[in-house]
Amino acid sequence: MQTHRVLTGVLAAATVIVLSACQADEPPNDVNGRFTQARSRTFRTFAEKSQQTWQGPYFFLQLADTQYGMFSGNKGFEQEAALSQQAVEHINRLRPRYVIVCGDLTHATPGHARYDAQVKQYKQDFSAIHDDIPLVCVCGNHDIGGRPTATSIASYTQNFGDDYFGFWVGGVCNIVLNSSVLKDPTGAPEVLDAQQNWLEQQLAAAQEARAKHIFVFQHHPLFLTEQDEPDQYFNIPLARRTPLLEELKQAGVRAVFAGHYHRNAYGRAGAMEMITTGPVGRPLGKDPSGFRIVTVHETKIQHQYYGMDDVPQTIDLTETTNVQ
Repeated sequence: MQTHRVLTGVLAAATVIVLSACQADEPPNDVNGRFTQARSRTFRTFAEKSQQTWQGPYFFLQLADTQYGMFSGNKGFEQEAALSQQAVEHINRLRPRYVIVCGDLTHATPGHARYDAQVKQYKQDFSAIHDDIPLVCVCGNHDIGGRPTATSIASYTQNFGDDYFGFWVGGVCNIVLNSSVLKDPTGAPEVLDAQQNWLEQQLAAAQEARAKHIFVFQHHPLFLTEQDEPDQYFNIPLARRTPLLEELKQAGVRAVFAGHYHRNAYGRAGAMEMITTGPVGRPLGKDPSGFRIVTVHETKIQHQYYGMDDVPQTIDLTETTNVQ
């Protein structure tokens, strides 16, 4: 069994660092640059064919809920920007294989008066990540609305690329889902149907290619602790959760990574882990603002959540703690 160790800390007051309007190599508002690599249902940074082969252990960082504007109720985003900038400093020091942000990039939803300003600040802050570290963005309910529509999804994809897509990294198949249409498909039932058909193809292809692991990333947890727990705000309804869980388990999915809860949670569905990661932005429980470090080995994975003030200086790929 996995030993969970959530490090606690105190959110230090920080002053927002005002970045220049443009980075040296890439403008922060370049919607055709690093923020829109997810196109045509793939992530263009990674060459699919070459990445289907195991290349040795690596690690990635899973972030969630930067949610610019949540601390202040959309009146400002100084605290979220300061925390995100702190996260970027850690990212640039650690040099992960990639970084993935599992949804709710902003607090305002598309069409809100503060949405564009929050998107601009998010891009400005995360443009400071070194160019050789891919940044993968996942849509959450604040990014496309609690009841997403074709219009709200289109607004997101203009800024951040596809709402669902897949990519391979070093022999591992990674699948990104739009969990908001799993939560409430009534505004875009055609998107849920299309995603489900696509998912079936991706899982079959991953099995045929003998992926070392299959990871699924989304915003909403399928469940928090028990796969048959009652429906609530933070999980996917049983009507869609149960068949999806069976599909993922049968395909041999190793782990599902999510956010949304603004705390950490953990559960299992058979051998598959359901890993819910706390926020970069505002916490709603005892877990401090932070992110998760995930180490990927050929036959196992390790993962641990760190508060911003407790992130290690380096990552040792030979460590054996929290091994599955």
